[in-house]
Amino acid sequence: MVDSPQIGNHGALDRLLAQARTAVERENWALAEDRLAKVVAGRPQDLEVVRLLAQVLRERGKVGEAEALLVKAWKAAVAAAVVAVDAGIESRRELLLELADLRLTDGRPAEAARVLGRVLEVEPNQWEALWLLGNAFFDGGHMAEAANAYRESISANPFEAEPWWNLATALERVGEAARAADALEGWLGVVADGTEAAERERVLAEIARLRAPSPERCG
Repeated sequence: MVDSPQIGNHGALDRLLAQARTAVERENWALAEDRLAKVVAGRPQDLEVVRLLAQVLRERGKVGEAEALLVKAWKAAVAAAVVAVDAGIESRRELLLELADLRLTDGRPAEAARVLGRVLEVEPNQWEALWLLGNAFFDGGHMAEAANAYRESISANPFEAEPWWNLATALERVGEAARAADALEGWLGVVADGTEAAERERVLAEIARLRAPSPERCG
């Protein structure tokens, strides 16, 4: 007998999830949303699937629905009183990072920073939260604070390229050209051979520009 896709039927939900992942790979966002919504209805505690549905909703321009979904899932996770040392901490962290990224993209850096604060209360050295916090400060016009957050992110994980690049941008904005050049060199060290020659030459030229004396820097 073929399983019917009833809520609570784990086999049917697994098949729906597989269909959703295939739809995401093919960028069939409408089908992905349909399948994921059914899986979330049957497994509301599965935060990974909730986050995936939120991403699909964002792809479809449904930012408000995505935010409401993430907030509801977070509140449910808190109400369930799952302790921080269990395996669910990673899923809850990813949920909050998704919510913060959504609010950043929606032009609400202060709200994003508050969400990231929840992550950093539990994991003060979580590199991605620190990177996004830097982005929140940057978008809010607080370049020095952004640079500090990017430095902390790099200290926590020096092997991610984005914080290095963003640090260089923030440092140049506050007039620290030499340190911005250092950060770009750090970015080049991370990407290594993973960037095209033309891009590498462009960045090297930018480093040279930042290191060159200028009337302003010479006083």
